[in-house]
Amino acid sequence: MAVIVSGVVTADVEGARARAEQNMAPYKNLPAYRAALDREGIDNPVDLVAIGDEELLAAQVAAYFEAGATELIYTQTAIGSPEDERRTWKLLGELAARA
Repeated sequence: MAVIVSGVVTADVEGARARAEQNMAPYKNLPAYRAALDREGIDNPVDLVAIGDEELLAAQVAAYFEAGATELIYTQTAIGSPEDERRTWKLLGELAARA
């Protein structure tokens, strides 16, 4: 099962979260997306975005695979700086190589 998830490795958690919030704001009012969020008890879609250090993103990857995902497709990797995006893709590449 392929899962589309969002995340970025960054030290600027507040800044990245603000950019993710802006990017995801329309989803709050899309009926199908809103229904899915409500079923999961999630008010704000940005709460689904992993924003933090390498350990946080690696834990998110592990959790999705443990829940049955067979493939992860990452989005929102550019909500930090260009260096943050490089760190994110480096980590995701390392995790994929181990799988």
